[in-house]
Order: sequence, then structure tokens, then C-alpha cells
Amino acid sequence: MRSSDDVARALHLAPGEPVVEVRRLLLDGERPVVLDDLWLPGTLFKGLDATKLEQWRGPLYRLFEAEYSVRMIRAEEKIRAIAAGEAEAKLLHLAPGTPLLEVERRSFTYGDRPVELRRGLYHTAGHHYRNELN
Repeated sequence: MRSSDDVARALHLAPGEPVVEVRRLLLDGERPVVLDDLWLPGTLFKGLDATKLEQWRGPLYRLFEAEYSVRMIRAEEKIRAIAAGEAEAKLLHLAPGTPLLEVERRSFTYGDRPVELRRGLYHTAGHHYRNELN
């Protein structure tokens, strides 16, 4: 797919440059708790598709390193509270307006090059947001 202006800006790409977009719904047992949207530069992640993601067992960053030789070395995050919109609420099995934690992350590889934009919506009623960035 082609990058939107905001995704291109965040990843230091030209507007309309190819990106790989991934949407994941993370579960706690059978209960959805995180809705993740990721954008990756298409030139670096050529061939990454739903089949490859479904077959992978383990952290995504390990896949990025093993299959695409892209190592994430640091990240920046912005976190804020939001109310679930209709579409997000439906995917997370929540009522619209339910409080969510929105986490926007940009991950960088060597040379301070941004190689991932991630926007996650977290339903934290049964757990808390925890992250360790190395």
C-alpha cells in the first residue's frame, strides 16, 4: 500500500512511498486487549505478508531481524488516554467510549533511521501497560 502523509513523515519517506501495514489484535486468553496498527517501509520489508506473520512464533522484532536484517535499537513513545471509537470498540469487544490507552511508538535502527510506526490501543481494565525498551 502507499503511505499516507502522516505515516510518510513519521518514517522519513516520500508521501505515497510503499509501506507494509499490519493490524494485529492481541488476546489475553480469548479476550481482546490490544489493537495494534504498524507501518513499515515497504522497501525494507518486501515480502512481509499475513501468511508470514501468522506462521511466525515469537516477537515481531526477532522476525524483522532474522528475515529482513532490520534491528530495532531504540524507540520513542507517546502515551495518552482516549475513548474507544465505534470501530475500535467493536474489535476489542467493548462499548464505544470505553477508556483506552493509546501508545504511539516510532522504532529506529542504526543511523537513527525510523523503521516502524506503531499505534496501539490498550484496554487496561484487567492489566497495565508495561514496556521495556532496550
